Amino acid sequence: MLKIYARDTVDDAKTLAHQYFKGFIIQGDGYDYQFIDINFKHLMVIGNFTYQIPAFKELYNNIRIGRFLNRLSREKSHFFQINWETEQILYYVYFNGNILEETIDRDIQIQIIQILSDYEGWAGFLDKNGDHIIDLKKPSPSPHFSTNLLLGNRIGFSHPLQTTPKAVVDRFGGGSFRSHAATQVLATRWDMLPEENGFPANRQFYLLEDGKQIFYSANVSEHNIKLARCKHSKNYTEIEYRTECGLQIKRRIFILPQYGGLPVATEVQRITIKNNGPSKRILKLVMTGMMGSPVPGAFMEDVVYSTIIMESGIVKNQNGDLLAYIPHYYPEISRRDVRFMSGMFYERGQKVFPEEIGTHYGDFIGNGNLAYPQGAMKLSNKLNRKGPAFIALGKEFILEAAEEIIADQYAGLISLLGNEVSDETIYTQIKELHHRFYNDEALDRVFKEHLTWYDQYKSYLRLDSANAEFNKYVNNSLPFQILYQTFVSRSFDLTQKGYRETGFREIQDIYASMYYLMSMGKAEFVKELLIQWIEKVLELGYCYHNFFWIGKEAGKWSDDGLWLIQAVYRYVQFTEDTKFLEELYNIPETNDKKRNVYETLKAIIRYSSTISIGMHGLPLIDYADWNDCLKVDPDYLSGKEKDRLLAPIEHYSESVMNGFLLKVAMLHMDKLAQQLGDDEYQRELEHQIEMLSHNLQEHGWKEDFFARVLFNRFGEEITYLGAKKDGFSSDERIDGTYFLNSFSWSILSEEATEKQIEIMLDQVERNLKKSFGFVLMSPTDLSRVSKTTATGEYFPGDRENGGIFKHASMMAASAMIKGAKEVQNHELAKKLRDMAYWMIEMVLPYNTLKNPYVLCGNPRWCTQYINSFTGEHIGPTLSGTSTWLSLTLFKLLGIEYQGNHLLLNPLLSEMEETMNFTLRHLDSYYSITIKKPKGLYRVKDFTYDVTVDKELIEDNIIHLKNDGKYHFIKMKFH
Repeated sequence: MLKIYARDTVDDAKTLAHQYFKGFIIQGDGYDYQFIDINFKHLMVIGNFTYQIPAFKELYNNIRIGRFLNRLSREKSHFFQINWETEQILYYVYFNGNILEETIDRDIQIQIIQILSDYEGWAGFLDKNGDHIIDLKKPSPSPHFSTNLLLGNRIGFSHPLQTTPKAVVDRFGGGSFRSHAATQVLATRWDMLPEENGFPANRQFYLLEDGKQIFYSANVSEHNIKLARCKHSKNYTEIEYRTECGLQIKRRIFILPQYGGLPVATEVQRITIKNNGPSKRILKLVMTGMMGSPVPGAFMEDVVYSTIIMESGIVKNQNGDLLAYIPHYYPEISRRDVRFMSGMFYERGQKVFPEEIGTHYGDFIGNGNLAYPQGAMKLSNKLNRKGPAFIALGKEFILEAAEEIIADQYAGLISLLGNEVSDETIYTQIKELHHRFYNDEALDRVFKEHLTWYDQYKSYLRLDSANAEFNKYVNNSLPFQILYQTFVSRSFDLTQKGYRETGFREIQDIYASMYYLMSMGKAEFVKELLIQWIEKVLELGYCYHNFFWIGKEAGKWSDDGLWLIQAVYRYVQFTEDTKFLEELYNIPETNDKKRNVYETLKAIIRYSSTISIGMHGLPLIDYADWNDCLKVDPDYLSGKEKDRLLAPIEHYSESVMNGFLLKVAMLHMDKLAQQLGDDEYQRELEHQIEMLSHNLQEHGWKEDFFARVLFNRFGEEITYLGAKKDGFSSDERIDGTYFLNSFSWSILSEEATEKQIEIMLDQVERNLKKSFGFVLMSPTDLSRVSKTTATGEYFPGDRENGGIFKHASMMAASAMIKGAKEVQNHELAKKLRDMAYWMIEMVLPYNTLKNPYVLCGNPRWCTQYINSFTGEHIGPTLSGTSTWLSLTLFKLLGIEYQGNHLLLNPLLSEMEETMNFTLRHLDSYYSITIKKPKGLYRVKDFTYDVTVDKELIEDNIIHLKNDGKYHFIKMKFH
């Protein structure tokens, strides 16, 4: 028996094609390769293209071309070489080592070229605003490639961290919508398909005329659809269709900002239908959706339970108009979150309501399917006694020539965030929703407010470099991704639809988003967010790993609290709000005891430096540190268990990365202590930093790299992981394993010496730098110490098992920029700088458009990682990548704050001579121009002049004024 696996055959077709048609295939050009059958002996090849495309997939969509291709001999291989200039196709056949040129009918050639001629637009393009414009009739490169993220706005309302609504929208308007925490409003789709986030009926609609369906929003393959285009923009999606029968249909999907008296979460889809034909039309519109379940866990155990605990319900006004569909759940706990869907129609200036309703999915589909349901012509107008919570709303209307109608579909959730929602509350909020949107213009005004808020938010930084694509990305999409992640943790995008809660690591997103928020005067809001984490630090100094309303998994992960200190430090350095450090907040599990923020941060330092430490004086790795796949201590100790032990704790493993994180935290605390005038604690910290540095150098440095983990349970047989001769390499050519984070955080913590940086950088270049970026670690086999690590979980090249984990890659780039600014050796500085810029280029999402069907990913959002063998950018679109890309960008531009002072310390690339950008500081703007000759120029070398509003200043420290004016800063290196 012969077993063949996918990873063994990745390039087989390409290799065979180059073997058969050697000399005919143009090196460097793109081709599509497809085996003719499962024997894997003969194939079809077509090209040449700028990059690889799914050409045969598209050709087979044409009946005539598909018939032609299917008639090709399976005993031969076939090569079609397109000459785009002459619009001809040369056809070669390989058989038994011989190549013959054969002819193709001219009309077949013309048709093939017509189908493929616009291939460079198949994946879409980014317009001048960085919006993704997509032709819905063309193939999408990958699940995440054509998706959008939407976010509500609950700033100024209760619990915004947990309650800000969020949504995922695919290119056909599908996906789902989530309210507070992990509460689904529109249902997700639980299956193995990454392409489907939500139930397929979500946000879709049908048009019917004369007893026949003429349009379905998720199907553009019908002959009636002559144009179908999607625009994914910042926090909204628009889709447009034009039909052969003369209709122009537009959709706009976004989440309403919060208003007093309205539901806690409301998403709206505006549908506009215009009759561009010469005659009157009588059309029926049917809008659909599937509401989320209050007991999603039942899907895995008892689907019947989830259906029989609910019934359909509606809310009407005094005139009998249908205001909303509301599923009604019998268990009290399920009535704490009430989902609804409303339809509002605007016809000839009048607001009207749905005329029909369907609440049974089976009745709606009948013997058809979602694309062609049998029940759409006449909805049942019956309230179903049991689930699922499917809803269809219908309305017939007359559309004169050149006339248009508007239909708004609202889906939302009413909640008191804990208590049962009364019928009065339901009716009051639904009525208020209808009252606010009493005419069609009201929603347009809200949409403008929606856009204006984001424009203000993103105005913190506006880049005007020589790279237009980079400018579009930095000025538009990047700020939104870090804003989105500020509220949703890593829990909700196209493929992340589970119930992962907010964790301490997720506070990293605030490192970047806080500057955008504080620059628009939202410092109090940033503080409000930080308090959510501060109140999850237990008395001893360990933390809940994650939380929505209550904390969970206390003291299991060893890095948690150390991330909080960096966030508070950044906030205080920008705002100079040292009084925040003295504010009292609750300590969990202490019967309402309180302590101030400063003491909370000290407790984290104390726990990580004196309680949870191993035999070498470094923090224990516990269940895992930042890398969840480094579970090397299956019998780890919880935070509570350590309280009863005497440090250092024997046998358990130590995280060298956490040692570096601890040092960063100590350095930040030293600055905060100085600002508070706490001399005694400063002296204590000075001693602790000295001891920690000694332990890192004495035990963590292993000749050519800092180790990643120190082992204390295997005697002298196994003592460390992550450097020369550690015994864990799975590549016989490499004598040891190397972990990127050990390099990065040794620099970010200012622990690595210049000589150590130089030595490590050589290993990074040899063993971690691959064609598509820096891998998280070199080939490793951890089975000697544990079966639950990355090397036992993932195929090599994926995620933590040697994938290019872009979050960590950007940490490395940030470290390289820091090192390049500070080292004495200019050649080393250049090397660090150049490698950082190279890695940034690998991560920038819009670069996926250069080879979209291979690189995949998303052209607007950073995805989690890159497969280090194939170069594919793989989701989810939630990770620390965008955050650390932003932080690295701030470093490149030289943006660093000390209260109302800007420390301008840029590091431009080798060939870059000018950089322009604008910073917003509250009500003022600072236009900054940096000029240098080609080469390496640094503030460290004191070869620059700085002027502020044409006045020369002594150094690179700029006093920031909040005077509502434009100021001009010029830094010139010479």
